[in-house]
Amino acid sequence: MITNRLLRAKGFTLIELLVVIAIIAILAAILFPVFARAREKARQTACLSNCKQIGLGLMMYVQDYDETLPMRYGGGCNSGVGDCENGIQRSWKNMLVPYIKNRGIYQCPSNPAAQRADSIGTGAGVTIAQGAFPAGYSMYLPNGPAVAFPDGVSYPTRLPGITAPANSLIIVETSWLFPDTGPYLGYAQPAPTSNAIHPGPSSWNSGHSRNRCNIVYMDGHAKFKYLTQTFDEQGTPLQNEWRVSEALCQANGCMWFFTLRDQIRLYGND
Repeated sequence: MITNRLLRAKGFTLIELLVVIAIIAILAAILFPVFARAREKARQTACLSNCKQIGLGLMMYVQDYDETLPMRYGGGCNSGVGDCENGIQRSWKNMLVPYIKNRGIYQCPSNPAAQRADSIGTGAGVTIAQGAFPAGYSMYLPNGPAVAFPDGVSYPTRLPGITAPANSLIIVETSWLFPDTGPYLGYAQPAPTSNAIHPGPSSWNSGHSRNRCNIVYMDGHAKFKYLTQTFDEQGTPLQNEWRVSEALCQANGCMWFFTLRDQIRLYGND
């Protein structure tokens, strides 16, 4: 009889088991989002490291080419003839590969757009596995003064001509599939249906945030910040990180250059 009572005392009642299960479920509900955020923060840091490597490669390229920045696009590729690689028109990504030594640097694990070829590769019908570069990182490089706006083909720009390289962005994370970018590209939440944008939370989704991303600057450093902050103006002459000012654009009839700023203000920060 004593043995039977001891055995019964060591068991769990159904109520006790349910309580334990409920506690585990509550803890899981609390901790899983924390773990997910920690994992995403680690990925964001890894992609920031990618950006720093791209920035370092950019600085080495500039030193080798008489302080001249790479072009967004090469000279053109017609049916595999011209400025081509793997049958695709070259871009700044090709030009920096000899300094980075790793094409995987261009593929941020958080950014779903990075699973697709950028628009040059897509246009040629070539996949990443076949030699196209992934989307997700795009270059901004106007053709000279701020009022000489980009026209789709970038001409060589020398670094000494940049007034404030530490406050002048050049590479931006985005879900646009172009190798190049600019503040004239629209912003919406979610991204509109388009062959130019990877579907997602926004048209400038970085995978880490709807409206924050890693950014590489012309002095080679990188940081994670809100896109709205890139329009803060400072220095002499007064300009934002896109190297234009609102006063300049109002005087020259080019307020369309602030499309991103005006549209992103319609939404709250995440």
